[in-house]
Amino acid sequence: MLGKSALNLEELERESYRDRDVWAVTLSFPQDFDPLGPIARIVVRPMEYKRFLIDTENGDLIAKKWRDVAPRRIPNCSWTAP
Repeated sequence: MLGKSALNLEELERESYRDRDVWAVTLSFPQDFDPLGPIARIVVRPMEYKRFLIDTENGDLIAKKWRDVAPRRIPNCSWTAP
């Protein structure tokens, strides 16, 4: 994949975390579909999201976590995908 990045910057916000000013950075990257079967690939989100909190003063990483994304509705279906 020359010229294409598998990592995307989704959000960049300044906020407060435990009385510290931080940058909240959300990155997305493609889901690893290799261990999944063909049916699972239909309902699994193609992207995963990770959120990082970085101290605005010194650039230290304060926290990181997988970001939950609201379930998506599948057209003409009564259930939602993860």
